Amino acid sequence: MSQPIIILKEGTEKTEKRDTLNRNVNAILAISEAIKTTYGPKGMSKMIVDPMGDIKITNDGFTILDSIDVENVSAKMAVDLSKVQNHKMGDGTTSIVVFAGELLNRCVELIEQGVHPSIIIKGLNSALNKTLQELGDIGEEVTSSDEKVLLNVVKTTLGTKSLAGMKDFFAKIVLDAIKIISDKDSDVYSKVEDIIVVKEQGKSLNESELINGIYIQKEKLHPGMPDVISNAKIAVIKKSLEIKKTEFGAEIQIHSPDDIQKFLDEEEKIMKRYAETFIKLGVNLVINENAIDDKVAAQLAKEGIAAIKSVKGSDAKSVAKAIGANRSDKIDDLSGDDLGFAGRVEFKKIGDNDYCCVTECKSPKAASLLLRGGLEHSIDEAEVALTSAIKVLAKLLDTKSVVGGGGACEMELARRIREFAIKAGGKEQIAIQAFADAIEELPKTLVRNAGLDEINIIGELSAAHTKEGSKWFGIDITDNKIGDNYKKGIIEPTVVKEQLFKSATELATLILRIDEMISAKQHGMPGGPGGGM
Repeated sequence: MSQPIIILKEGTEKTEKRDTLNRNVNAILAISEAIKTTYGPKGMSKMIVDPMGDIKITNDGFTILDSIDVENVSAKMAVDLSKVQNHKMGDGTTSIVVFAGELLNRCVELIEQGVHPSIIIKGLNSALNKTLQELGDIGEEVTSSDEKVLLNVVKTTLGTKSLAGMKDFFAKIVLDAIKIISDKDSDVYSKVEDIIVVKEQGKSLNESELINGIYIQKEKLHPGMPDVISNAKIAVIKKSLEIKKTEFGAEIQIHSPDDIQKFLDEEEKIMKRYAETFIKLGVNLVINENAIDDKVAAQLAKEGIAAIKSVKGSDAKSVAKAIGANRSDKIDDLSGDDLGFAGRVEFKKIGDNDYCCVTECKSPKAASLLLRGGLEHSIDEAEVALTSAIKVLAKLLDTKSVVGGGGACEMELARRIREFAIKAGGKEQIAIQAFADAIEELPKTLVRNAGLDEINIIGELSAAHTKEGSKWFGIDITDNKIGDNYKKGIIEPTVVKEQLFKSATELATLILRIDEMISAKQHGMPGGPGGGM
C-alpha cells in the first residue's frame, strides 16, 4: 500500500467550504451589526472603554471600528474597508460596512439555494458596473460658485454627527476654510491638511472660530522676545541653530584665561552671525523645525527677534503656505524672497496652552480652526465631525457631482438595478437582484434607526420612485416625512457613493472566492525552529 503524503505540519488547522464562508460572513456581519444602529441622523451612540478605563462616547462608525480590537481576519478586512473610506472620502464609513455585510448575507442565501459562487460574483460585478453607470447619469453637476449646494452638503454630513444641532454655524466655517486653501485648478482634497484644528477647553462650541492664519502651540524661546509683532517678516527654516560640539574625544590644553576667552568669543561670533543674517533681511520672527540653542535665542531676543523651535513639519508647511514663505535649510543662502509676511503675530495663552498666533495674512493658503468647548469629549467629537465635513467638501469640489441624500439615491439605484436584473436573465439576475436588495438596506436602516414604520415608509418611497421626476425622493429624518430631498438640501457627493459600492463589492467578491481557511501552527518555540526540546 502507498504511504500517505503529509503536506501540512502537525497541528495545522483547516476549515473547508461552507464552514469557511459562514465563519467569514458571520464575522463581517458581527462588525456590521455593531455599528448599524449608529447610521443616520438619529442613530445611537456607542460607549467605548479602553484598557486604561478611559471612556469614549461616539456615533462615528470609523471611530468605533478604529477603537475596537478585532482578531478575525475577515472582520479586520471590514474594519480596514471603513478606514480606507474615511481616508479617501471622509464619510460613508458606516454605510460601507453595513452594505458589505448585507450583500454578503444575501449572497450566502443564494449559495445555500445551490447557486455557484462564480455565478454570484459575475452577477455582482455586472450590478456594480450598472450602479456606477447610473450614478454617473443621475448625479447633479455642481460648481464651486454654487455655495448653497456646497453648504447643504456640509450640513448633511454634519447632520449625522455630534454637531447636528449646530450644523448651520459650522457649515459656514467649513466652507470658508476650504475657500482659503483651495485653488481653482488644483486638487483641493490634497490640501485639507493645511486646515489645522486647534482644540482648547473653555467657552462653548459656538465660540469656535476660523483664523485667517495659523495657530502653533509653541511659546517664545526667551522672555525678552516681543509678545506682539506688527507687520511681521517671518523666516521659516529647518536648520538647527546650535553651537556644534565636537563628535569625538579631544583634549584641549588651556594655558591662560585668554585661551578660555577665545573659545567664548568664537561662540559669540557664531551666534552673532545667525542673528546678523536675520537682521540684514529685516526678520522679526524665526520659526524653526529644528533646535535653537538657548544662547542663540538670547542673542535673537537681544536684537528684538522672536523665535519658536521644534515645530512639526506639517505645521511648518502650513504656516509657510499661510504667509507665503519658503522653508529653507540654509541660513547663509536665505533671501528676502524666502520670507513670509503677516500683519500680526502674537504670543498668548489659550486655555492652558501657549500659542504663537500668526494672523492677518494677505493671501493665505492655510488656516486654523480654533475649536472651543467645555468638555474634552465634546471637543474631540466635534473635531471628528469637522474633519469629516472638510474632507467631504474638498472631495466634492474635486469631483463636482452630487446626489440626493436621506436614502433617495439608494432607492433610485435599487429600482434601476432591479430593472436591469430582469433584462440580464439567467442565474446572474438573482445575484443582481441581491445587489439591489442590499442597496435598499441602507434606507431601511435609516428608517429603523429613526423609530419609524419601515414597511410603510419604504413602500411609499418605492411607489414614489416609479413616477417621473421623483428620483430624489427620500426620508427627511428631521420631520419624518418623505419628499424631494434635493430641494430640501439633503445632498451628498456622488463620489462617496461610488467608492462605497466599489469597495464593498470588492470585499464581498474576495470573501466569496475563499473556500478553505488554513491556519498554520505556531513555531519558533524553545528548542529550535521546529519547536522541539
